[in-house]
Amino acid sequence: MDKEILEFLKSIARDAGRIMMSRLQGDYQVYTKPDRSRVTDVDLAISERVQEAVAREFPHIGLHSEESPDKVILSGRPYFIVDELDGTSSYIDDRTGFSHQSAYYEPGKGLLAGLIYYPWNDSLLYASREQGAWLEKDGDSRRLQPPPARPFHQLTYFHSARYRGEKYMEVFRKLGVGDNRIIRTDARRTLLMALGQLDVNLFLRRRIAIWDLAGEKVIIEALGFSHCYLDGSPVRFGHEPPRGNRGYLMCPAEWKDKFLEELPRLLPREYKK
Repeated sequence: MDKEILEFLKSIARDAGRIMMSRLQGDYQVYTKPDRSRVTDVDLAISERVQEAVAREFPHIGLHSEESPDKVILSGRPYFIVDELDGTSSYIDDRTGFSHQSAYYEPGKGLLAGLIYYPWNDSLLYASREQGAWLEKDGDSRRLQPPPARPFHQLTYFHSARYRGEKYMEVFRKLGVGDNRIIRTDARRTLLMALGQLDVNLFLRRRIAIWDLAGEKVIIEALGFSHCYLDGSPVRFGHEPPRGNRGYLMCPAEWKDKFLEELPRLLPREYKK
């Protein structure tokens, strides 16, 4: 992968961050999309900027993003995959916990680079197959090493700070996970994984849009984590989830098989079929 690609992703991420922070105090309108999710003028402004930049600098590379109009994926074409503003509800309600996420894909090679930028604390997390994972913060840049191995009974688990249901707590209790090992957080979960403070992400969802996870996938795999569906098959750009998909799992690679063996019998009833 050309270094120019990664530098481009970093550039549009910081540009997106400047737009987010300049309008954070409410200088935008909020709209409801057909799927009942929220979108703002900020999401749309970033999307317009990204579309212009890709068309100008890399016209041969496609763009697959949350807010861009064309969602068709053409086989045989490289793509930038972008979530212009990941965590729009956090941006609106909490003024923190949001991010910009992107990735780069090449046919026959898969996802080659991934990036997440948290403009509210100026943390730029990125990875590529050639360079490993890196963190840029407050003007410093350092290469990240895989977190030290942790015994199964000490693993920590992600729980969305905004989710009010009980389905995840039900699974955690069956696994014997105490409250002291459950981390309630938001889009910063990838940063916590990269820093060795979070080990396991479980998403009991049939389908997650690829722009919500592509950048994260590259980063955590560079740090020794596994990222797969609950049947163990890999998540791939341009491919739908397996039939009957019950969810997604991100965990230390050494514990993948144990989770895939344990979780099916612990899931809430509606996810066991």
